[in-house]
Amino acid sequence: MVYDRKKDKFPDQFGRSVRAMSDYLGIGLQIAASFAFFVFLGYWADTKLGTSPLLMLAGVLVGMVGMGLVLMKIVRKANRNHDLNQQQRRNHEKDPRI
Repeated sequence: MVYDRKKDKFPDQFGRSVRAMSDYLGIGLQIAASFAFFVFLGYWADTKLGTSPLLMLAGVLVGMVGMGLVLMKIVRKANRNHDLNQQQRRNHEKDPRI
C-alpha cells in the first residue's frame, strides 16, 4: 500500500488544532498566573504588615483588572484579524485573479 499524503488530511488538521489550542492554553496560563501573583503578593504583604485581609483583597482587585486588560487585548486582536480576513475575502470576490 502506497502512502498518499494528499488523501491523508489528518496531520494538517491536527497541526492546526494543536496550534490553536496552544494559543488558548497560553492565554489561560497568562491570566491565571497574573491573578495568582497579585493575590499572593497581597497575602504576603498582609502577613508582613498585619493588615489582613485588606491587601489581599486589593491584590484580588488588581488581578481582576489585569485579567480584564488581557482579555480586552485578545478580543481586539481577534477582531482585527477577523476584519482583515473579511476584507481579503471581499477583495478576492471582486477580483478573482488575486
